[in-house]
Amino acid sequence: MQIDLEQSGLPSSFHSTVCIIGGGIAGLILATRLAGRGIDVHLLEAGGLIPEERSQALYRSEIAAERHMGVHEGRFRTFGGTSTQWGGQLLPFTHDTFVAPKGSATLGWPIAEQELTPYYDDIQRLLGVDQLPFTADLLPALGHPAVAFPSDIRLRFSKWIPFNRRNLARTIGQEALAHPKITVFTHANAAFFKRDSSDPSRIASVQVLNYERREFTFTASQFVVCAGTIESCRLLLCSPDVPNPHDQIGRYFHDHISFHAARFLSPARERIVEQLGPFFVDGTLHTCKLEAMPELRERENLLAVMSHVVIEEPEDSGVAAIRNLLRSLQSGRLKEAIVANLLPTIRGAADVARLLFYTRFKKRRAISSRATLYLNVDLEQVPNPDNRIRLSDRTDALGLPVTVVDWRIGDLEKDTAYRFSQIMRGHLQSMGLDPGAWDPALAEGVTPPMSDIIHAMGGLRMGDDPASSVVNRDLTVHGLDNLAIASCAVFPSGSSSNPTFTMMALTLRLADRLTAQFAATRPATISEQGSRAESLAPAN
Repeated sequence: MQIDLEQSGLPSSFHSTVCIIGGGIAGLILATRLAGRGIDVHLLEAGGLIPEERSQALYRSEIAAERHMGVHEGRFRTFGGTSTQWGGQLLPFTHDTFVAPKGSATLGWPIAEQELTPYYDDIQRLLGVDQLPFTADLLPALGHPAVAFPSDIRLRFSKWIPFNRRNLARTIGQEALAHPKITVFTHANAAFFKRDSSDPSRIASVQVLNYERREFTFTASQFVVCAGTIESCRLLLCSPDVPNPHDQIGRYFHDHISFHAARFLSPARERIVEQLGPFFVDGTLHTCKLEAMPELRERENLLAVMSHVVIEEPEDSGVAAIRNLLRSLQSGRLKEAIVANLLPTIRGAADVARLLFYTRFKKRRAISSRATLYLNVDLEQVPNPDNRIRLSDRTDALGLPVTVVDWRIGDLEKDTAYRFSQIMRGHLQSMGLDPGAWDPALAEGVTPPMSDIIHAMGGLRMGDDPASSVVNRDLTVHGLDNLAIASCAVFPSGSSSNPTFTMMALTLRLADRLTAQFAATRPATISEQGSRAESLAPAN
């Protein structure tokens, strides 16, 4: 069921067993998992069921240091959240993320890799990707010859969710809207938390505003913040009742950073495509990653880093037209998709036919002759307390403080990028795969300009020590028994893998913990608390 807080005739307060703030990827996964186990859930979405400019405008933030693209290009305040634009890449974190290599500048995690492994499997089934391995074992499984890289490079393959399943508002979101245990509240902007006056270890409510600034109170037995990294930090910073004795909220914000190290020329261009994909299997795309092994990182003092091939098609090609069409359909912009992409698709009919042929019969992604292939280097950032999310003195349209993103790229990141580029150059040359056109700055001993890749993490990092973290290993905020965070904001380090897959696994792990908690402490809570959804609808 859905209730729009813009409607008239609504009560000013609502109660549920679990109140989830954020109707994006984490919020939808958590709500449907809990509701499927009989737990009453209120899901608060700040935007509407479709994108709106007034909602999106609330994400406009101040930049205090270096430009961070993800602040304004990677956040979507609407039902489904970032999944409405998400590329859908899945790659699990590896053991050396959870147990950092000796001498590493980054932190290990307070949980073990094995705690997430079963949830990675659940997510793959949920999102409809194939069950093939992420490792180099994929190649022989597909009947392709193995590629022998030096032992200090780990070969893995990402999986990409089919376009028709990437927008969770259209899949899991529809299940949430129809589920009798879930009420989705739209235009519900969480403003701040209030602590329980009789028990300071618990949150009593979250105060919520609609776009006319009418205030609502949502009470619950358990609150979970499932907003994106930056918005999750903002909400806690706006809540004086959330303890922050060590000034940790918002600190250690980080991202993945990247740059084009080289451009592939013939014949290496054709060789790299033939040997390392991309591959299609039953609608799942697999793309290759070349990661620094822990031994290499320890020996060379490197952060987690990897390289991969990026394919850029000309915008006037049929392949680009099909890509843009699918992305527009993913975000729900059907009319725009048809108008903008119909003529380019027709003009690029030969490219489109080749794309369909390769996908259907060769199980490969077609690449046009005009496409540019780059070797990218992507890496994590070193923990830096001065990279942070904080609040401005200015306020937004709801009267809430504007977010300030204070972020920069450090010397160790630049050094890792440069040295790994040189290592990869040597390896590729020895294998006859040297791209040929390396960035001239590398020859001068300089790292080319780098940027974030819209993978915002940190700010509410996970750890055992409240003096250096915000949530514990169970994702519960230190000092508050009933407030948890399910977001990339809790990541202590970034690995070199896409973070969303691991964030979803953490969310399912949290769902299991909450289910067990309710069953152990008060089984009746699951069914007895909270008003039924029917009683929350306005009379007319």
